[in-house]
Amino acid sequence: MALLNTNFLKSLVAIGIEEKKKFSCLATGFLIGFIAKDSKNPAKKQYWIFLVTNRHVFEKRDFVDLRFNTKSEKPKIFRQGLFFPNNEPRWLAHKNKKIDLALLNVSPQILEENSVDFIFLSQEIFAYQRDFSKIGIEIGDAVYVLGFPLGISGNVQNFACVKWGIISRIDKEIVKETKAFLLDSSIFPGNSGGPVIYRPTITRLNNTPAVGQPYLLGVVSGYLPYEEKLFTHQTNPPSVVSLSRENSGLSFVVPMDFVRQILNRWISENKKLEKAQEKTEEQKLQQEVKTSL
Repeated sequence: MALLNTNFLKSLVAIGIEEKKKFSCLATGFLIGFIAKDSKNPAKKQYWIFLVTNRHVFEKRDFVDLRFNTKSEKPKIFRQGLFFPNNEPRWLAHKNKKIDLALLNVSPQILEENSVDFIFLSQEIFAYQRDFSKIGIEIGDAVYVLGFPLGISGNVQNFACVKWGIISRIDKEIVKETKAFLLDSSIFPGNSGGPVIYRPTITRLNNTPAVGQPYLLGVVSGYLPYEEKLFTHQTNPPSVVSLSRENSGLSFVVPMDFVRQILNRWISENKKLEKAQEKTEEQKLQQEVKTSL
């Protein structure tokens, strides 16, 4: 029984640097679509397409290389400058520097002209943290984490890794303090900027809703480290002589609420927007979930 729409993997973008014709993946990004022109007819809706990743992926860089898969199953690498000629950034981060998010507007026309095989995760499947309880998303629910951990992204084209996770904490306190919620999932460098997809289910407890469709919950930003310190008492006060740091298995995910806030800022600052586009046939199937007993 497949509960992950494999078309979702076509939204992933490997972010890295190509040197001497060798691509090194540093992080994950993925394509999302915000409604630019609404319509009662879903086929006529139009979307602005953005690449979403972490702020730290773009910071202190003049450019990155974006690797996509094409319909010929060969990769296509675009060297993406991160500044306009007037030194204005092409990308936009959240005003709050604690929120590790960045958006880059993408031209679907350029992707299509280069036969890129892509979809975008559309606004209709975004689950905002403020709506989790109403939808029925709770701690203990399962999720999929998509991305390129440890730079494992494939040599001949993008091949993503899918990891399993469980929502560990989504309470308002942790979101307020850390601007993220917690997953019980082993995240590694390279997973940064990847999407977290809710795993739909038809099973439920009495008087609770069954969440029968996938949702985009947020963006991976990193893991919570576990530290052990070795002190010496030959100094006063005792001083640290050794520090070991390990992956705790708990990972931070920035909710989609903050992604939406960056879009609002983008529009309010009148930043350039590429032409919107309608969904493709593959795109129209992204919400479909079939269950059977």
